[in-house]
Amino acid sequence: MMPEYSNQKVRQVAAVYFLLQGTVVFLWWALLILQPSARRYFLLEPDSEISLLSFWLPDLFLVGLGSLVAGWLCLRNSGYLRIGVWFVTGSISYAALYCLAFALFTNVGWLGVLLMFAAMIWSGVFSVGLSFGQGMFRKAAETSTNWIVAKTIIQIGIVWSIILGIFPYMITLVEDKLGVPRLQFAYQKPLAVVLLVMISALGIWAAITMSRIGLGTPLPLDHAKRLVVSGPYAYVRNPMAVSGIGQGFAVALLLGSPIVVLYALIGSLIWQLVFRPLEESDLLGRFGAQYEEYHREVKCWIPRVTPYHNDGAIDSSNSSVSPSGRM
Repeated sequence: MMPEYSNQKVRQVAAVYFLLQGTVVFLWWALLILQPSARRYFLLEPDSEISLLSFWLPDLFLVGLGSLVAGWLCLRNSGYLRIGVWFVTGSISYAALYCLAFALFTNVGWLGVLLMFAAMIWSGVFSVGLSFGQGMFRKAAETSTNWIVAKTIIQIGIVWSIILGIFPYMITLVEDKLGVPRLQFAYQKPLAVVLLVMISALGIWAAITMSRIGLGTPLPLDHAKRLVVSGPYAYVRNPMAVSGIGQGFAVALLLGSPIVVLYALIGSLIWQLVFRPLEESDLLGRFGAQYEEYHREVKCWIPRVTPYHNDGAIDSSNSSVSPSGRM
């Protein structure tokens, strides 16, 4: 997978997303106009439709039409592509934060907040992927192995606290506002804790292996300098991605939250559709046939029964990286 192909693949997926997003915005407004009873699910004030219906002009022209234009620019690979996708991302971000502020005052409109934030995340991720591409992968600076391991542990602590703690907790708050029932069954929490510890151990094993052998951290801007094919990477190409998705489901089980399940699925799709093609293209460009063989022998998501063997960690005179999933 050469860089041009991976960039094209991300553009094609982004085009489909933005065209779909723009279409949905127009269909949503058609629903509100033709079926007034549907408005009650999206009201921003308990007894008034004015604040909701006043959104029609910016929503249709900035988000709806803007998304359609951004999708068309992606298809054309236009020089204005980045301007288009960031314009849409900015418009959605403003609207999402405005809806959140409104909901905090009125305590209604939480469904709209949830949907707007999902659109904001997807638009933002595509904007980042299309703007930076392989440029987001940079090798770590020369330093001691102990410092690299320490940086990795710090990154894990910060990222996991946000991704697995703060965000799921905030989702459950919105879930309660919407009246979404929680999942409950016998031994649910002990089972969730056991699963979370086990899958987190895989992520820590993968991160430490990357640090000690790859001489870098999981952060793309502080990437490893060697291709890591040992430890958990001998069984599956993306142990940290597998761990991250498993952690998301374990947290959803711990909280009994259906929406956190969707949150974990969205995270896996974001990595699969945007960051995986860019990273794998970068790896192929750095390591050539060596990574191509590893890519062929070790699957992305399905672990091998027996470990993959080669001559050990592979150095690259260029900025080399490990075939991990990001945290």
